[in-house]
Amino acid sequence: MSWRNGNTWAKILSDFTIAPIIELSSGRPFNIITNVDANNDQSSQTDRPNLLDDGTLCVPGTPGCGPLIIDGRFATGSLGRNMGLTHGFASVDMRVTRAFRFGERFRLDIIGEVFNLFNRFNEASASPFFTDVNAFGERAGNGRYFSRPTAAYDPRQFQFGAKFNF
Repeated sequence: MSWRNGNTWAKILSDFTIAPIIELSSGRPFNIITNVDANNDQSSQTDRPNLLDDGTLCVPGTPGCGPLIIDGRFATGSLGRNMGLTHGFASVDMRVTRAFRFGERFRLDIIGEVFNLFNRFNEASASPFFTDVNAFGERAGNGRYFSRPTAAYDPRQFQFGAKFNF
């Protein structure tokens, strides 16, 4: 511990702890739905839209979108499952702690934390409705669709504290 008694800079910078957390992830997939009971199964929350040649989505049975009944059965949408995608997630959290020692047995830690350091907008969920997907008009490079964001993770937040060790 002789370095604590060394030069001025060693004394100033001693007993600091810096702990970053970096989190990166790709977008999370979700099903795009029509919110219309197109296949007559008494549920509008499972019906997927048709995919047109130009990439837009539509409800089977509407003009220009294909027939509602094919071979005596109600049509199911041609869009596959999990074709919706939220935008990627990135966050940096940082914790800085400074210890102040009082004798050999006592220590006071002063703690400062910041979450989402760069205050990046991180999309938590997106609208699954095909009308919102068409209106948003953005596609991922892998053929998946982005939609209108409906929720976000927390913005930048600070937290301060103290801990006494004895």
